[in-house]
Amino acid sequence: MPSSLLPGRIYYEGPPASGGGGAGSGVGSTKIARKNNISRIANTLARYVVLVLLLFEHRRGNCLMSNSVEDWVSGSAVVCNGIPGLTKEQRELCHRNPDVTVAALQGLQMAILECQHQFMWHRWNCSSLTPSSRTQQSSVLLQRGYRETAFAYAISAAGVAHSVARACSMGKLLSCGCDPSSYKAKPSAKARGTQWKWGGCSHNLDYGMEFSKQFLDTREKAGDIQSTVNLHNNQAGRLSVASNMQVRCKCHGMSGSCELKTCWKVVPDFRVVGKMLKDRFRNAVLVAQSNLGSVTPLARARGSRRRRPDRQRQRQKHRERGAGRKRKPRDLAKQLFYYQKSPNFCEKDQHADIPGTTGRRCNKTSSAGDGCGSLCCGRGYNVVRQRRTERCKCNFHWCCYVQCQNCTVEEWITVCK
Repeated sequence: MPSSLLPGRIYYEGPPASGGGGAGSGVGSTKIARKNNISRIANTLARYVVLVLLLFEHRRGNCLMSNSVEDWVSGSAVVCNGIPGLTKEQRELCHRNPDVTVAALQGLQMAILECQHQFMWHRWNCSSLTPSSRTQQSSVLLQRGYRETAFAYAISAAGVAHSVARACSMGKLLSCGCDPSSYKAKPSAKARGTQWKWGGCSHNLDYGMEFSKQFLDTREKAGDIQSTVNLHNNQAGRLSVASNMQVRCKCHGMSGSCELKTCWKVVPDFRVVGKMLKDRFRNAVLVAQSNLGSVTPLARARGSRRRRPDRQRQRQKHRERGAGRKRKPRDLAKQLFYYQKSPNFCEKDQHADIPGTTGRRCNKTSSAGDGCGSLCCGRGYNVVRQRRTERCKCNFHWCCYVQCQNCTVEEWITVCK
């Protein structure tokens, strides 16, 4: 190597360009710089790819240990393998319809919140149910035949059907859209005298009920009384949504004259479904398994306690007064079935998945189910002072935000011993 060349540097060697030696060395330097830029960009991209893969694996690991729907769902993609407790059929359904599974899981979350609202002042307050325990049936209560079990299955199936039906009409799902069957229905008797037609985008309840059946009913295959009752209660929950479908209309015409109405069908507010299932929980039907494998309602559906003589006389008088009227029989397809007597849910029992009522808030002036006498199971109650922070003195500022202050409120409450 010539002494004029310094070690550690790269020099261009080759025939000189037609324009002279100086121009040729400039082209060589440009090529070398371009190669260096390409290798630098490749190294940077490789680092980013490794970082993304590490974040994805960390996210997937967290999902496997979480009970939260938000942790299972990332945008519109579902990590189906991260949802605990799914059967093979449910996982295959999830892979085929990941977006619909998102809506189904959100429906389960909505159902559990509604269950906790309806049983807020009961000894069993639905606190042990989570989306994870509902999908994998890990809760002991879900493996029993209590009234509470019947309500849990019914409200879950109703929540999945309700959520999927709404998601279809909102354009969130690829496999369904507006309900096409609603446009073929005839107008109601009240609307036949006016200019009226089906329009808008009706909630696709048929698709929602079908997906709810595929997602939840696939677990019940044994054919015993438990599976038969669970399937019945699932369907009763879905029917509670179907029987409360509502019609919404929009007027068209000059200055709101409503010369023409466009109407569509929507699922009811889920609070309506929760109240209906709560009523059916109170009047649940006790059943027993026959030799043929089907379940048959027992004559005494409300327990085996004997009625008082005075109540029997009152009932006899009512029967005599209404002898000419026929009593409408109950539609058993919409009723909740149970086959085991419920425990009192008073004391904590981890093996039976019963949290107990110790520490629960109660109403000391009430004689109903929320009263301390009933909710505390005779153990008595303590009066404690509670301090909480709530928003107060809210003002609207133009335009457009609301500004509030945080106020500390102290109050005396009663909790069960």
